[in-house]
Amino acid sequence: MKSVRIAALFVLLLASITARAESLVVNGSLNGGIANQDVPSGWMVLEGTPDTMDPSNNIGVSGLQSFGAAPTSSPDGGTWVGLGADTGYVERFGQLLQGLSIGQAYTVTWQAANFGIDRGNNSYLGSNAIGVMLDGAFVGQGGTLSLSSNWVQESLTFVATASSQQLSFRLAGFERAYLSIDGIAVNSAAAPAVPEPGTWALMGVGLIGLTLVARRRQG
Repeated sequence: MKSVRIAALFVLLLASITARAESLVVNGSLNGGIANQDVPSGWMVLEGTPDTMDPSNNIGVSGLQSFGAAPTSSPDGGTWVGLGADTGYVERFGQLLQGLSIGQAYTVTWQAANFGIDRGNNSYLGSNAIGVMLDGAFVGQGGTLSLSSNWVQESLTFVATASSQQLSFRLAGFERAYLSIDGIAVNSAAAPAVPEPGTWALMGVGLIGLTLVARRRQG
């Protein structure tokens, strides 16, 4: 009977750790081919000319190494989208979110970096932030990022006002800059969080208990 209780505890712990609400975003990893002035499948260009790139291909041009800071691979892997801004000019891309519950809070998460573009007199090396829009209106932004080789995870929460809403991203300001974005997800704000270290410890205890019980039964 004791082994049954331990097994049940282990299953519950495992379920709490592995349970994840499925993101409402299509291709949030922004996986696709290198592309200048285009974005990966599932997304659409809404303003300007965003690009799809990776650490070896700046502004979506194969083999072009014109980064302002040494690029690093996104924590989400694969390709990502670059967004530029200048006085009176922005680049924006997005997609239509489906299946939202009106009045429900949702959390948007993404990875952001500022590798910039270093091309002499035509460089984009300023600081800026990733702005988030719903149906063309700003709902918030991430932190202001200066030129760096680091990725940072950012998030914000919004309340759905319709069952379908257009989610899009652009730079928050018109300062001359070029930022990268990847790993986009939208989940209910009530979705399970990443397990705390204590949860992993409990899972380990349950696993050890199961092992000891099994050995005793065999002995």
